[in-house]
Amino acid sequence: MKKKTIFYGLLGLMGCVAGLLSCDDLSKDPHYAVPDWLKGSAYEVLEQEGNYTTFLRGIDLSGYTPIVKGKSILTVMAPDDDAFKTYLQQEGFQSIDEMYAARPDEVSKLIGFHLLYYAFGWDNLVNFRPEEGDAATADERMTNAGCYYKFRTKSSDPIVKEWTGEDSVLVYHFERFIPVFSTQLFATKGIDPAYNYEYFFPGTTWTGGSHAGKANGFNVSNAAVLDDEQVVTDNGYLYHVSQVLRPLESIYTELKNNEDYSVFFDLYNSYSEYVKDAELTTDFGNGQDIYLHNHPSLVNIACEWPVSNYRNMSELSRVGYNVFAPSNDAIASFFTSYWTATSGYNSLSDLDPLIMRYFIFQSFGADNFIAFPEEIKNGKVLTKFGTPINIDPDQVTWRQMCCNGALYGMDQMTPPAIFSSVIGSAFRETRFLPYLYALDGSDLVLALASQNSEFVALIPDTAQFRGSNIRFETVTGGHELQVLSEDASYVAMSSSALRSLVNMNVSASASSLPATGMKVIETNTAFNYWYVVDGKITTSALFNKQLNPTYTDEIYFPFAPLEKDATAPNSGRWDNGSAYTYSSPSVFMPGDDEGLNRTLAVCNDNTYPYYLFSQLLTKAGLVESQALKVVMGDARFIAFVPTNDAIKARIKEIPGCSGCSVSDTYQLSGTPTKAALANYLRSYFLTSDLTPFSVYPYPGSGLSGTFDTFGAYKLKITDDGTSLKVNFIDKEGTEGPQVDLFQTAKYHSLPFSYSDGAFHLINDILL
Repeated sequence: MKKKTIFYGLLGLMGCVAGLLSCDDLSKDPHYAVPDWLKGSAYEVLEQEGNYTTFLRGIDLSGYTPIVKGKSILTVMAPDDDAFKTYLQQEGFQSIDEMYAARPDEVSKLIGFHLLYYAFGWDNLVNFRPEEGDAATADERMTNAGCYYKFRTKSSDPIVKEWTGEDSVLVYHFERFIPVFSTQLFATKGIDPAYNYEYFFPGTTWTGGSHAGKANGFNVSNAAVLDDEQVVTDNGYLYHVSQVLRPLESIYTELKNNEDYSVFFDLYNSYSEYVKDAELTTDFGNGQDIYLHNHPSLVNIACEWPVSNYRNMSELSRVGYNVFAPSNDAIASFFTSYWTATSGYNSLSDLDPLIMRYFIFQSFGADNFIAFPEEIKNGKVLTKFGTPINIDPDQVTWRQMCCNGALYGMDQMTPPAIFSSVIGSAFRETRFLPYLYALDGSDLVLALASQNSEFVALIPDTAQFRGSNIRFETVTGGHELQVLSEDASYVAMSSSALRSLVNMNVSASASSLPATGMKVIETNTAFNYWYVVDGKITTSALFNKQLNPTYTDEIYFPFAPLEKDATAPNSGRWDNGSAYTYSSPSVFMPGDDEGLNRTLAVCNDNTYPYYLFSQLLTKAGLVESQALKVVMGDARFIAFVPTNDAIKARIKEIPGCSGCSVSDTYQLSGTPTKAALANYLRSYFLTSDLTPFSVYPYPGSGLSGTFDTFGAYKLKITDDGTSLKVNFIDKEGTEGPQVDLFQTAKYHSLPFSYSDGAFHLINDILL
């Protein structure tokens, strides 16, 4: 962590040679003579060349002479006097002395940016191997070739006092890293070097060493390299560059210093945290505590280094952050277009902290390596949420390469991917804020923002949560959804409960809801469905309730599209599907039934349409301990159940029931032959241990064909897309007559779906 020199792989012998030559008895020994290729220190070489007086004067003024002239191993990037003249004129100075008199710290930062720790030869700068070094194999050299692009310089800011909001602390600033952009880097990424380099440095032409006829070369930050190869000095390497290398600031500093981005900067800085560093305090504190400025959960763009350990060369040389920052005008324009007058949010400050967290998080790239514009265009750059960065890089007006990454400053912005996905309304309207917290607690936000799938989302509002007896309570940092516990107190909903809630209101099996006709839609909760009939919607759990003749509440509810753009309606279409509101008085929830197994086994109410079938199961000895013996273990099952009237009309035709009768109140009398009846009734059931299935049967479900049962017959399901028919097939392959599903105005050929199975009512017995 201390700022010290590490001898990196080269030139340790040179200092020894220089020391030995000072002894008279060895000075004439040819074995110790200075090789011809040693031309003196970097300082002396530049003195001899004669066109680097301004750079050398800056070295003297900044106190770097002992390093550049001495025995410290380093790499020097040297701009000539003409380059410095241009730079000084741009800065408003006539000489380096004048600039130093006015801004001594800035001159020190400037000169230090040209001085790299350690000695890096040409090949090291083209394809630095921080872990394997020069001993890297051919295969190792091709792994992330050129991507270790950052090199530590002598340039740094002093320890400064910063205000934490409550107190001031001393904050440490690490030395700047300089970027080297090599042909190998762009080849690894498969992108065009000139376009992507000059995008950030339009004042410099990409050469990549091509002037020297080399296949592999590089530009250094904002300058081209003028050499054919490295110049070897007796304290390292020297490269001549086309321009003065302007010290790159951190992304944080760039944003802080640009008033046009103050809103974004303040949002980011609201996550600010100052952390005392024990080692820095010991090394540099002089009795005072030293702090690092961090931003937990976001990328630490305020720190020059991604890690504080100078030995971790792999991280230090590779990690570069990407920030896609909207300007104040862009944010203001986005707010007025996205949060409309009817949204309930009147200003940026009205937005819930959770909305702001998602907004700011989507401005940071997911990968810890700098993203180039061509990669953005190719869809390869993602946010920290894993959603695409949906900007046009050619429209970005502020393009800034920084010492710790790349900054894209945007004067315009489109809605981030999450905000334009099917769950966008949860961010957009105050009435859907509880659902946003359900989404966040479910950890399903990223999945539902995916551009790789199409979804239909139902978005419940605050009143619907209230109707489900779910409280939306204010807690530290935001809100919390709470439900009643067993002791009658309210507790926070678990993540699993929130996932169930969200999944019941989302489907990945459809892209829209039909306004007419009938459609079954599988939800993201397995074996739970939406039933859409003539522009109204219900769930399979609500649909089951109408089996009870005393249930009179409404089960179908109108729905309406939620538009992505209120000025250009498109049937509720968002970037990855459609979103709708629905008028149910409570939130759609997965079924909390006791299961179909128990439902069929214990029915003792003759008003239920399957009452007689349940009696037959009991008479056949297929009910034990209030469970069906026909269902093996935890197997899921599907049953086709004749109605009471169907069984009553043909009771004597049922195997084993020739001596039985049925009263007008559907009471079964007589003693059937158990074995024959049981073998017959088992044929009405498909079980998942014999027939694996992932969906319950309904018209168009795809679950059709001939299936084995545990009974005397095979069961055949015929699906023509609009209706289902079933029949038995005996051991000889003879098919019995097909039977239709039981049709009423409220059943619509739809399955009664439970946690462990489903059944259809049919209008006749199977034979």
